[in-house]
Parts: sequence; structure tokens; C-alpha cells
Amino acid sequence: MSLDALAGVRKTVGAKQTLKAMKRNEITKLFIANDSDKQVTTPLEIFASGAGIPVDKSYSMADLGVACRIKVKAAAVGLLK
Repeated sequence: MSLDALAGVRKTVGAKQTLKAMKRNEITKLFIANDSDKQVTTPLEIFASGAGIPVDKSYSMADLGVACRIKVKAAAVGLLK
């Protein structure tokens, strides 16, 4: 899935909201910014690997923010089921 498609799908934006949704088994794919703070995103990566959720780390925080049509950068985005 390309970043252009993020604007039109159900998603969570931000590390905290995405981790909560992952714990509720609502996430099908996880985008983590490659320039995000590792302290923020490590719990997401650990949970995703344990739950078998695919992780894409090929975009920056600015790219994710623009793709989600928000005015700030985003460290993580999760696609909802």
C-alpha cells in the first residue's frame, strides 16, 4: 500500500493510539517512521513482531503526517481492520 491510500482508509495516528489498537487486535499493518525516536517506537515494533503484524519503516515522520492529512508529524500509523 502506498502512502497516498492512507488518507482514505480507517487508521490510527500516533504511537499511543496505535499501540492501544494493536492490543485490541484492530491493526492489520503498521507504519513506523524511520526518523522517529526509538524509545517511542520500540514497544510498537516488539508488539507487532509478536502479533505477526507487518511493519513498514520506509517513510519519514513528515511523510506519514502528510499522508494522514494532519498538520504535524506522525511517528506511527496503524491500518484498522
